[in-house]
Amino acid sequence: MADISGAGDGLVTTTPTPVLRLDNIRKSFGSTQVLRGISFDIKPHEVVALLGPSGSGKSTLMKCVNLLEQVDDGQIWLGDTDITDPRANQDKIRARVGVVFQQFNLFPHMTVLRNVTLAAIKVHHWNRDRAETRALELLDRIGMRAKANSYPDQLSGGQQQRVAIARALMTDPELLLLDEITSALDPMLVGEVLSMVAELKSQGTTILMATHEMSFAHDAADRIVLLRRGVIAENGTPQQVMDESEDPETREFFAHFRH
Repeated sequence: MADISGAGDGLVTTTPTPVLRLDNIRKSFGSTQVLRGISFDIKPHEVVALLGPSGSGKSTLMKCVNLLEQVDDGQIWLGDTDITDPRANQDKIRARVGVVFQQFNLFPHMTVLRNVTLAAIKVHHWNRDRAETRALELLDRIGMRAKANSYPDQLSGGQQQRVAIARALMTDPELLLLDEITSALDPMLVGEVLSMVAELKSQGTTILMATHEMSFAHDAADRIVLLRRGVIAENGTPQQVMDESEDPETREFFAHFRH
């Protein structure tokens, strides 16, 4: 629920419910603690970049949010829904979260339009007319409508990733998870995907993105969450974390990407 409180002068202030809230998330694999008490939230329309060196826990945390891994302890809230509750309806939760991975995962034997509509029809039981109307709107939005009847092998890597983003947006999700979406792309194609993410940000999409694109994170994110050895080392604006941090390890981490 949103927090509503009355001030002494009779004014009522409302704090919106976070789109995503992580409360003391812990995850181990065997004796290795990968996540050691992660807590942060994401407000509506906020873009949060999840950064950190290899082994920091980024990928595991993204998998926990996407229900691909179960947490050992703690809670993850999507709006007012505790998605770590085993009684939660996972199909309904997944309809509220769009996910794009570094691998496009498009079906090679299906057209772009069929790839974008498949889950909406098969999993969420939309009728075909509704799904195709929505898909064509999204493809138009990302400049790919002319490719609706093309097959994945007829597209560049950047175009395939844009189709994957359109597919993730089909159900108008409350949260969009972007997991290293440029890692598998030729460097020449990274820009077109990042420009699309910037466009989504301008349209008010709430995004949690794990990325190695530091300059993009600096320019596009409202907030940086920096993981280190399974804990949050920094949580603040890009300027606070990337430019002004006094922590030696943080400064060394970002200095590596500036050379």
